[in-house]
Amino acid sequence: MKKRYLLISSLAIVLSACDVVEDPKKALERQYFSEHQALQQAIEDIRSEGLSAVKQGAEAGSVAACVATKLDADPMGALIEVEGALQDSIDLSELLATLSNLSEQELSLESLPNLIRQGTDAITYVKHMLSQYDASEIQQQAHELISNGQTKTKDLGEHLRSLVEQCE
Repeated sequence: MKKRYLLISSLAIVLSACDVVEDPKKALERQYFSEHQALQQAIEDIRSEGLSAVKQGAEAGSVAACVATKLDADPMGALIEVEGALQDSIDLSELLATLSNLSEQELSLESLPNLIRQGTDAITYVKHMLSQYDASEIQQQAHELISNGQTKTKDLGEHLRSLVEQCE
């Protein structure tokens, strides 16, 4: 009887702890938004409606229009739609190299080990990029960013923050 009670109690604690544990990137992103409230609504709109919808529907001269335009002009801008991306420290040059090495096929067996080494976030970003663009567009955009030297010391979050903070 005691074992059953102990097992049920332990299971209840574990299951309730799942709600308590939060992704640290999301917590940092919430803190960032508390300091950059003008950007918060624009990014929330982009995440709920999509980047192109906000770009087309935002009032000219508004923060939302500026943010949507800046992000739409950048190959990695679509990743703003992934929650936590503003605070992600994934190495942008590694992510771009992975993206530029994608074949015309979605994900090959050869590319999976590299993605797994980079972690689940990289897989999420690649999946999101593939839902927005085809592989050849991604390869071209990644090649342009790498060749322009825009990825030397930046992580993804820093890159996205530098784009949106131009609109404050």
